[in-house]
Amino acid sequence: MSLMELMVMHTGIFNLIDNLHDLLCRGNKDYKEALNKVQDYNMTKILTRQASIPALSGDYKEGYCDLNTLYAVQMDIELYNYIDVVLRKFRMGILRDEMYAKERGTFVDNAEKKEGGA
Repeated sequence: MSLMELMVMHTGIFNLIDNLHDLLCRGNKDYKEALNKVQDYNMTKILTRQASIPALSGDYKEGYCDLNTLYAVQMDIELYNYIDVVLRKFRMGILRDEMYAKERGTFVDNAEKKEGGA
C-alpha cells in the first residue's frame, strides 16, 4: 500500500473534519477528546513514515508501507512500553507490593481507582 493510499485511509478512519466540526460547531466534544483523536492520527503518520520503504522515484507519497512490518513495529513498541512499566515499578518497589496484593485478592489497579473514585 502506498503512503498516499494509507493517508486517505487514515483520514477516513479518524474523520478529522468531523472531529473539528464536533469540537467547534456542534460542541459534542471537549478539547481533550478532540485532541486525543488528532494525536492518534499524528502518531499513525509518524509510525508509517518510520516503517515505510521509500519509492525508487524518490516521491514520498509513492513510498511503500507493508502493513505486516507496521504491525511488527507496533508490537515491539507495546512490548517495550510494558517492560518499561514493569521495570519502573520494580525499581520503585511497587511491583512486589502489587504481587502480594494480587495473591491476597486485595489488589486495586490505579486505573480502577480513578474510574471508581476509590
